[in-house]
Amino acid sequence: MKKENIWLVGACALFFIGGYTMNDVAVSLPRYKVAVVDITKVMEQSKDIKNLKASQDKQLSELQTLISKAQNEIANTPDQNRAIELQLNYGKQIETKRNAIDEEYSKKIVQITSNIKNLISTQAKKTDYNLVLPTGMVISGGEDITDSVIKEMR
Repeated sequence: MKKENIWLVGACALFFIGGYTMNDVAVSLPRYKVAVVDITKVMEQSKDIKNLKASQDKQLSELQTLISKAQNEIANTPDQNRAIELQLNYGKQIETKRNAIDEEYSKKIVQITSNIKNLISTQAKKTDYNLVLPTGMVISGGEDITDSVIKEMR
């Protein structure tokens, strides 16, 4: 009976030491400092986004002018064959211009988004944040760094 008690006490001591060691490791894990950013607000305040939108609006206005010109010219052409030819030519021209506008917009928006992500990352590292999440994904917690990111953009 004495041997059993010694083994029992030894096993308990071993489990106690093991549990204490695991708890010590868990307590010493690094703490995360979490920030949140309102991406929509940052994008709205971006000068690059505003410039891109103005440029796109201008290009779409020019495209609309071309469409109106094509419609008028086609409608006022008495020769049916010539009207079909004009419609095909203007259709190709409008499609090419629309594709060019879309492609340019896509390239620029990717570049601007990448720049904003880099800016947010840099701002987070400066202020020792381990994790940055968009405000829409966070129910509670995290420090809002949106204003400091916007300030850094300017």
